[in-house]
Amino acid sequence: MKYLILAVFLLLPLGLFADMLKENAPIQQFVIKDQFEKSMNITSQTKQIIIAFTKAEGEGIKTFLETHPNYLVENDALYFMDATSVPSLVMSIFMMPKFKKYSYSIGLLENEKDVAYFPKKEDRITVITLDNLTVTAITFKEKL
Repeated sequence: MKYLILAVFLLLPLGLFADMLKENAPIQQFVIKDQFEKSMNITSQTKQIIIAFTKAEGEGIKTFLETHPNYLVENDALYFMDATSVPSLVMSIFMMPKFKKYSYSIGLLENEKDVAYFPKKEDRITVITLDNLTVTAITFKEKL
């Protein structure tokens, strides 16, 4: 019995990462809401997904997008942000009003399952390159 329990605990972490996105795999077509409650769909036209997992990464992306205001449109790119660690009160009172002033949409990843689907490295921005809904590259960058 104790070997069965040990096997379950050893194999459980592998199951947690089974659904993580990988190169050369099709991307799930789920819908993420932006700061205006509009749907951001991953479509066959989407060529790039940029994901910030921390506040510092988000600030870096914000700086980049302020100096390159047409980047997302010109590159058929979507920008997602991990919002799972932000308390809902803080998000609604402080962050959302700030985000609504931005000239671009930010897809808010609000549940752990969505966040876990996207690969990440500590202190790095995840950039996923797509071709017709297939992942052709996953890179991790300090800045855009």
